[in-house]
Amino acid sequence: MNQLLFLGLWIISLSALSKTLIISDSHGVGAFGEELVRLLEHEKEEVSLYAFGGTRPVDWVQGNNLTWGYWEHHTGRLNRRGDNRATPKLELLIQEHNPQRVLIVQGTNMVWRKLTPSDLSDIQFLILSVQKAGAECIWVGPPDLNVPTQENEEGVKAVHNMIGEETQRLGCSYIKSWTFTDYPQNQGDGVHYDAIPRVGKKLAQDWASGVYSRLKKP
Repeated sequence: MNQLLFLGLWIISLSALSKTLIISDSHGVGAFGEELVRLLEHEKEEVSLYAFGGTRPVDWVQGNNLTWGYWEHHTGRLNRRGDNRATPKLELLIQEHNPQRVLIVQGTNMVWRKLTPSDLSDIQFLILSVQKAGAECIWVGPPDLNVPTQENEEGVKAVHNMIGEETQRLGCSYIKSWTFTDYPQNQGDGVHYDAIPRVGKKLAQDWASGVYSRLKKP
């Protein structure tokens, strides 16, 4: 009888865990994603993270195949990395995991070309998919980047504005990562914090801490 009681309480405790689903580009594959997961799990949060290098919002809408590496992590169940795999569709991930909140870490890979109406509709689709499921929507914008040209700088501003306008209009929280991150000049590749010699991992972890501090605690 005691064993049955213990099992029942254990099942109840698991069901009471807050569930967070995270989708991310390559930032989530490295130290940023690892630290964000660690912080959430330290607070007894159940996390499912899918980080796929090179992704833009369209990839999470269409399920496109990418080959820049991925990390998939589920609290206490699965932890795997690889190179080549189709990006899962956010709509299906929400159905599978039934999260209380969804973090969309996207925007960095949108700055290298001019934005189109399709980019706008993809952003809208992701936000509305989260809201349709009744989950809290949080969009994590790109961190500070060192982009090489004036055209890229204009692209960064355009991405910030587009995502900012749509998150505000649709009621999705927007974490403006570039306001509390600083990519050192003439170091790394200008995009990935892990590529910065010596201090990159720490900077990525600090970024994750800044995002975590801006989340509503369950």
